[in-house]
Amino acid sequence: MSQSTPPPPQPGFGPPVTPPPFLAAPPSATVTPPPDRRPPRSRLRWIVAAVVALALLAGGGVWFAVAGDGEGGAGDGKQADARFDGPGTEKKPATTEAGLLFHVNDPKVGKGDFYPAPGSWVTEETYVKSGVGNVVGYDLDSGRQVWEIPLGGQVCGYTQRLDEGRTGVLYRDGREAKGKATPCTEIAVLDLDAGMLLWRGSVELSGKKTIFAQIAVGAGKVAVAGDEGGAAFDLATGELRWKPQPGEPCYDMAYGGGDDLVALEVCGQDGNQRAQVQVLDEAGKARATYKMPRDLGFAKIVSSDPLVVAAFSEDMKLTDYFSIDRSKGTLRSKIAVDPERTMKACTLDAQAECPGLAVGNDRLYLATAPRPEPGKAAASNEIVSYDLATGKATGQRADSGGKTPVFPLRMDGRDVLAYRQPTTSTPGQVFRLDGRTFKETVFLSVPPDGEDAQVLRHFAPGTVEFRYARGRLFTAELYIREPYSKYEPTYLAAAFGAG
Repeated sequence: MSQSTPPPPQPGFGPPVTPPPFLAAPPSATVTPPPDRRPPRSRLRWIVAAVVALALLAGGGVWFAVAGDGEGGAGDGKQADARFDGPGTEKKPATTEAGLLFHVNDPKVGKGDFYPAPGSWVTEETYVKSGVGNVVGYDLDSGRQVWEIPLGGQVCGYTQRLDEGRTGVLYRDGREAKGKATPCTEIAVLDLDAGMLLWRGSVELSGKKTIFAQIAVGAGKVAVAGDEGGAAFDLATGELRWKPQPGEPCYDMAYGGGDDLVALEVCGQDGNQRAQVQVLDEAGKARATYKMPRDLGFAKIVSSDPLVVAAFSEDMKLTDYFSIDRSKGTLRSKIAVDPERTMKACTLDAQAECPGLAVGNDRLYLATAPRPEPGKAAASNEIVSYDLATGKATGQRADSGGKTPVFPLRMDGRDVLAYRQPTTSTPGQVFRLDGRTFKETVFLSVPPDGEDAQVLRHFAPGTVEFRYARGRLFTAELYIREPYSKYEPTYLAAAFGAG
């Protein structure tokens, strides 16, 4: 949306978001929808964005914040070992001291304009970032632009998952006029390896394009969801697999991707609604269903395998994580968290995934809230883990060491990759936590002095995406705007690594 003032960075990750009413969206050209639009629904209380666990992170060279599958924190040694994931792919570089490899400047925009630009990916050879009405690929080493996919509108929904280099995005129908956003009705499937648009389209209901808020890739499909329900299409061809049906008592509000699609479905009308989480078969029918408690305010899928759903209170504070058995549709455990003592890792923004946490080894990895320490300029915190089978803390704890706050980036096999925020006197670092011992190994460290460090400090958690892959740290803004002054640097993205 073009508007005059962007939201300021918030503690934790992402700006606070008032849950929007969810609607629906697109296929390979234009899909003919049901003849009658379903009755209008008032604002829905179940807000979801899918974050794919293991497949989301490891699939096709995608790297991001929430991930997982595997391990646990209870039982004997044999049982615990069986629940650990396999070894990761990231290796400690020969040189860990890193500097700026390249940066990408913001595209020039009009006076007072500011555009949301969510979405960034890493492939074998390319760093990919959304821009103003396009998606652009940059060479991993030099930052040279190697391709551009024009969309004609801003990206308004994305997923980190890649399926053989392909992913899906939602984008707005045309460029935005000043102060007025166009609707999020268009879907595109992109081949990020080749830099190609594979197909695009939209869905019409009663002669009007349907608005969608969320997108997922899984099981060879791209699925989109919103207030009118969900639809799914063949990822390769855009062939429609299913679509919203008028008069349904229940409808899909969001999806999670992976080897299977997971749906968060809402049943009932306003004031008497209940959400349920479903693991879907090839035809979109539920193989397993778990009914969420009625007294929850909002929900969001944060991992598909293992299946983890975040629950929010009426005032939009994250209070619990539900660990759900994918095969039986039963509750494995509930992990209660204090929103005042836990770093904000998830918001209710349906366009965004959940940075700042990781899921793997059958555990949930979270960062505690930064706490000031007497006599120290920087606040410290810890990364801790919870057993998804029992809901109990495992006792694993990685202290920031009295330095700046740390938080998980993603899983790498059985290990956790994490980030230490930089200051003017301490380096910004990417480090590995051994999944079994929680021993810390630094992979990348940007010294605190010099211009490179200034660029890294520009990308403060709040409205920034972090990706780590192949020994490089990639940072990207979620917004594009006019500089406040001619002296202000305008970085859209930057890459750090050993020269």
